[in-house]
Amino acid sequence: MARTHACSPHRGLEMTPLVVVEGSAGSYGDALAEVRGAGWLLVEGWSAPSGGRVVCYGVVVSAEDAAAALLAAVGGAGLVVDARAERDVVDRLCDDLRHIGRLDHRVGEGARRPQLTRDEQAVVDLLLDGVTLGEAARRLNLARRTADRRLASVRAKLGVETTAEALVRLAQPQSPTS
Repeated sequence: MARTHACSPHRGLEMTPLVVVEGSAGSYGDALAEVRGAGWLLVEGWSAPSGGRVVCYGVVVSAEDAAAALLAAVGGAGLVVDARAERDVVDRLCDDLRHIGRLDHRVGEGARRPQLTRDEQAVVDLLLDGVTLGEAARRLNLARRTADRRLASVRAKLGVETTAEALVRLAQPQSPTS
């Protein structure tokens, strides 16, 4: 039986999450918390109810698990995958998911990213897609100054001075610590 967690209603524009985590229970837990915090309904396993803002989550230990997860993503669900399969299986899953959307591939514990609010993440997602801040504000029905404030908050949370630095850092997969 699938366990679900009720989430807050959708606000703003967001992309369907496609997250693959390797080697870190902490990063896997962080990914689940981020997705839940962004208002997505989490469903354990690879069978998602149709429609809505649904993210399937679970462990991939075999090619069969990877295929089931990929089918859920093709069907429109987001994914948070705890990847424990052989290297070739994980690599193929990641390659296939990149054809569906932007993949967030986290390897190792990595430096934990600060938690962005749903509103901050909506602005960042549009900027990462190449939209200007003014256009992002328009699409999100915000005043330009409100979008500026949200972006300033993101820069402060990341400890960077420029928007370019913030976007580069947020676009990178989390790096392993070693």
